[in-house]
Amino acid sequence: MVETRAQHRKRVTWHKVESTGDVFRDILSRLSVRSIRSVKSVNRYWHGSVSNKSFTTKHLAQSRKKQPSSYIACPRVDKAMKLYLLKPGGKGKFNFRHRATFDPPGRSSADHYMHMISSFNGLVCCINQLSDECEEDYQIWICNPSTEETLLLPQGRPSSWTEPSIGVAYGPDISDYKIFRIFSVGEKNAGEGDLVYECEVYSSSTGAWRSIGSVLHLPMYACFSPHRSGHVFAGGKIYWLVSLEDPGLILSVDMEERFGVIELPHYSTDLREEEGITVGTYLINLGGSLSLVVLHEDYFDIWVWKETSWVLVTTDYFPFLDDEIVLFVTSSEKEILCVTGSHLWTYHFNTRKWKRKGRSPTRFVNPAVFPFTESLLPCNGGVRLEGK
Repeated sequence: MVETRAQHRKRVTWHKVESTGDVFRDILSRLSVRSIRSVKSVNRYWHGSVSNKSFTTKHLAQSRKKQPSSYIACPRVDKAMKLYLLKPGGKGKFNFRHRATFDPPGRSSADHYMHMISSFNGLVCCINQLSDECEEDYQIWICNPSTEETLLLPQGRPSSWTEPSIGVAYGPDISDYKIFRIFSVGEKNAGEGDLVYECEVYSSSTGAWRSIGSVLHLPMYACFSPHRSGHVFAGGKIYWLVSLEDPGLILSVDMEERFGVIELPHYSTDLREEEGITVGTYLINLGGSLSLVVLHEDYFDIWVWKETSWVLVTTDYFPFLDDEIVLFVTSSEKEILCVTGSHLWTYHFNTRKWKRKGRSPTRFVNPAVFPFTESLLPCNGGVRLEGK
């Protein structure tokens, strides 16, 4: 078949683009994960160009530049975990698009539900309950909703009499993440009921658990959460709520595995009970800072942790109907997302305005919603990625 002049020009042009490696990879990095996975089959050069850590890092950086914010949502707990991508669409509403369904064959039991507890670098961390008469524990999964890859982490030490609490931390290097697991090793004094807690950490760089010693506190069950693993990662640290009773406590740990405790903000003792710290108290990451959302009867407070103290930065009203109960709160940059039983609402911190962003295609039951950026990152953090 004779090549036309137009076909010749196109072939020569693409050859020039390919020969300028940085330009070629920059173009490919702007594509979706689905498109990138399809171009791997074009030829060996294209496959190699998108199958290294440098390209994965560049692609993730490009994905993060896309505005406005997207979220990954699990509207309800179920035996097979269905995840939806929430992206702003027409008329200011979210478009719901089914992204992935996870029901991996290595799950402990089809009768136990999977819960999404964190989202980072295009990956999500999920837990699946294990239990017997004296021990309650979880399988821990890392999943990539864009590639539908899953990774089951090795099982940690048994937790006695109470379920463990799990938190996810990640570093500036996209291949580096750590899973902290706080669990009970049994009673301090037999028969007295006081439990002893320890922590172990899983590192993506080693693929194994390592004990890091005792911990004074076990994180609490957050409002409407079926597990103790509600947490937020902000400023290089994981934060869990430990207690809401005065003075109230937050447990923290950083990537260097150093623990700390912060007291909740102080409300005047002259206030009514519903005007202080309430059961509707949520930790969020607001613009990179640890922040606290306290829900009251018809208004809310936002506190931000600045260096060594809490600062009250906002008190504002609720637009919700009387029968709308807030089930989950998360945030992205300067936007707070509230999930009620029937709707999604966003509050922009700078404009102080609420917007109703639509409703889920399925009813919310113990929902989990987190900021999300699609990524090519393997679930093991990039151990299989070659090249710089």
